[in-house]
Amino acid sequence: MRGQRPTATILEAKGFAERMGYHWMENEKAELPFDLLIFKPESARVVKVRQTRYRIDPNGFYEEMFPDEIRGLRSLPFPEFILRELWLRTQHERVWRRLVVHELSVGEIDWWKADGYTNPHAR
Repeated sequence: MRGQRPTATILEAKGFAERMGYHWMENEKAELPFDLLIFKPESARVVKVRQTRYRIDPNGFYEEMFPDEIRGLRSLPFPEFILRELWLRTQHERVWRRLVVHELSVGEIDWWKADGYTNPHAR
């Protein structure tokens, strides 16, 4: 993990998770590369929170933009049915981008009815 944990961004992520109906637990194990475990009766996910200063290229590959975070999420010792997500914020945007990290791919969530989530960047 590079640098300090983004404490203020993680605090905002907790509120974002709560608005979608999740409970959260903060990761207290520094050796595990995630920030939050979020859960509700029908879903459990581990979340890595990242804030970046720069605009996210809509045609870029997330594996190239955030290799450490994605590699870290893939390495977690959780069962496969526990989804891994990377939540991204740019410095000047007030919205979250949710990425689901699978073993061989990374996909951006455009809309997820169960959470009431809509990505304003979705094409």
